[in-house]
Amino acid sequence: MEATASTSKARDWSSLPTDMLVLILERMRWSSHPSVALVCRQWRSAVSLSPFYPAWITPLLLNTADVGTANIRYYSPYYDKNFEVDDTLKVPGAKICCSTGRHLKMRADKSWVFDIDLVTGALIEVLRPQYPYALFNFVVSDRDERLFGVEAIFTVEVASSIRNNSGEWEDWKLAENHLDWSRLRASPVTNPVLHNSLLYLLAQDGRLAVYDPCRHDEGFKILDKPNSFGFKCEDSYLLESNQDSLHDQTVFTGSQTTMMKKTKFNWMENKVFLPRFYNWPETVYVDLVVRDGELAFVPKPPYYSDTYLDTSSTNMWSYRLGHEHATEYWGTESADYSIWVDFADD
Repeated sequence: MEATASTSKARDWSSLPTDMLVLILERMRWSSHPSVALVCRQWRSAVSLSPFYPAWITPLLLNTADVGTANIRYYSPYYDKNFEVDDTLKVPGAKICCSTGRHLKMRADKSWVFDIDLVTGALIEVLRPQYPYALFNFVVSDRDERLFGVEAIFTVEVASSIRNNSGEWEDWKLAENHLDWSRLRASPVTNPVLHNSLLYLLAQDGRLAVYDPCRHDEGFKILDKPNSFGFKCEDSYLLESNQDSLHDQTVFTGSQTTMMKKTKFNWMENKVFLPRFYNWPETVYVDLVVRDGELAFVPKPPYYSDTYLDTSSTNMWSYRLGHEHATEYWGTESADYSIWVDFADD
């Protein structure tokens, strides 16, 4: 009798109507869907009617044809697709500065900084610095608790702003000391990088300057070493790391923000990805949906594709560090305005 009852229960679950299974899936975490699809053919059919692409499995290249007026796209190196959402970056003509998790910092009108939540679309204005002629070439976020604005044109100056308990940003505080531009010319393509609570700035000649927030008024100081990298660094990017090699991690670079992450995909290990495409990727129109803290791209109907397909290839310019030379980028197409974002970093 017990065996019969158990079998009956199993049959009851597997024979649930597909539309009811879809409703159940809508209340489950995104990461549980692949396991549901393995139960039986009926359940896999229900999962196929609730397609989604996880947004957390690798960093994504946020890109847009025009800041503030064109829709936002997220390119996934894993799926080799552009996921376009029906939203913009809201500040026309702004410069994309840096990303931290779901938050993006932009600068407009020399030193007016904006903090946009990429999931909710909420936009917060950071107070303009009180001192005249302020111009931030770089804006860096420390886990969304503190902002650093760096000017690197005629002088190398740094200012900081702290987010208070109400979620608002306090007035900028400018460091008293600054470097003369003739002593250090900052590399224009890469943000300063926070490492062990210190902010490092890469110079065009390969030298490094460091700023300690605990000694704010001292500003940036030039390190004795390295003297240079031995090559031109206009296409060099600074990244934070506690290791001297990749150790099977992946580098996502070529934008103001560079990331080094461990992914679960073997074909991505020890690879470097840069935001250039041999062929422009397919665009999928989606909604960005959060469920139990997990973000996913949900295709807008009609769209039919196997979202569990492992492509193991990409149109993005990439190469395996230490095992092969970087392939030529001639004939590739770059994303107009782009930066790497990581939704797993929340």
